[in-house]
Amino acid sequence: MKVYFSTAPGQPGVAESTGHLPPLALVHLAGAVRAEGHDVEIHDPLCRGEGIDAVLRRVAESRPDVLCVTALTPSFPDAVDLCQAAQAQGVVTVVGGIHASFMYPEFLPQGGIDFAVVGEGEETLPELLACLEADEDPSRVAGLAFPLGNRIVRTARRPRLAVLDPLPAAWDALDWGPYTWSVRPGSRLGAVATSRGCPYACRACPESIHWECTWRPRSPDAVVYEISRLRRDHGVDVVALADDAPTWDAARWQALVESLVEQDLGVEVILWTRAEDVARDAARLGRWRKAGIAHVGLCRDPEEEWAPEGGAGSAEAGRRAIALLREHGISSEATFWLGFPDDTPERIRQLRARARQWDPDVAHFRVVTPLPYTPAWRNLGSLVFTRDYRRFNLLEPVLKPRHMSAEQVQSAVADCYRDFYVGRARRQGGAAPASKAGPGLWEVLAGAASLRDEVLAGATDDERRDLAGRLAPA
Repeated sequence: MKVYFSTAPGQPGVAESTGHLPPLALVHLAGAVRAEGHDVEIHDPLCRGEGIDAVLRRVAESRPDVLCVTALTPSFPDAVDLCQAAQAQGVVTVVGGIHASFMYPEFLPQGGIDFAVVGEGEETLPELLACLEADEDPSRVAGLAFPLGNRIVRTARRPRLAVLDPLPAAWDALDWGPYTWSVRPGSRLGAVATSRGCPYACRACPESIHWECTWRPRSPDAVVYEISRLRRDHGVDVVALADDAPTWDAARWQALVESLVEQDLGVEVILWTRAEDVARDAARLGRWRKAGIAHVGLCRDPEEEWAPEGGAGSAEAGRRAIALLREHGISSEATFWLGFPDDTPERIRQLRARARQWDPDVAHFRVVTPLPYTPAWRNLGSLVFTRDYRRFNLLEPVLKPRHMSAEQVQSAVADCYRDFYVGRARRQGGAAPASKAGPGLWEVLAGAASLRDEVLAGATDDERRDLAGRLAPA
């Protein structure tokens, strides 16, 4: 069979300073399907900013038997629209991802989607394709949901993959053109998952509920070998570790770092982790840098921001982690959350002050967005005033604080961005923060075109002059 893999078209949600990551899930699924003898094609309209019409033209040219679409919650309405149009062309449609795994009772009755993969798809999808080829009953395939008449069939639960080394991958099916680290013009950005799952129980995080707080590691040797193949076969010189808790197991992480040092692959590494893990490895951050780690984003539970004083323990860990990273020439990225039910203008002023105190190289200001399948929904769902999932993008308010309007929250996001970045420019006169090596603020920010509009929203002429030459060109 011919299988066409696609991200959902439409506008991306939050801006990322790293640039667009390759669609790692589709690369693995395409690899698993191709191993069973099927033809595969991968398309990433989300990265390219293409709409549904552009995808449908390519589907019509490709003439696949099956269209497989992955989508996060804010892009899921576009995934449904795409599948409905493709199904009308006679293509079997399959959706996957976290939203699909939990919300299939909501969207399958709408029509247009033949199957939803519930959970991991590397085993489920090839079995489904074999079933379709043989014209057999799909209810025998574990890990699926699909409409049948007026009801929804949910097949047996599929156990998680027992072995993650190696993971199938169809990197050669990917058009590498758009994937570059914004800090390094001309670079080629790859992605590797060193583990799956997350051991933390963050109530607002979809990953926590999706993986049920489980964590499965890959071996350091397998990870480094995969990075070496990306370097050798595809010219990748920057790799994002695209998993939720790469540093959680200290001994395993140290072994991975040392293997990267030993292999000396000439690859820079980006990762996201908790501030506590950075502080834990304070004495080994020099080895992190020698291993090629150039940029670290700090992963934080939004509810830490909601705690009194912004979560004093978390705040101290964040400040220390950023200082430690800068000392070792590793740039940092941190997210600060607003739009909680009891938010006030005063609390948001305190948030802005906290961001200045932390002083990360890149700061994001996100709007708290409870997703309908997370534990946070039980506490905050009654305050959500829209079910337009396109707004569930961490940029637009979907719940109304008791003491502020949604418009005031939206304005506060822009104020936070301007306060942080314009304030940084005025304090430093355009100079990057002092560090031993590695990218500094302006190197990160100047290359991140996706941040430009957020930083400049509502900026005065004076503020724009202060940032002149520091932002990516329009």
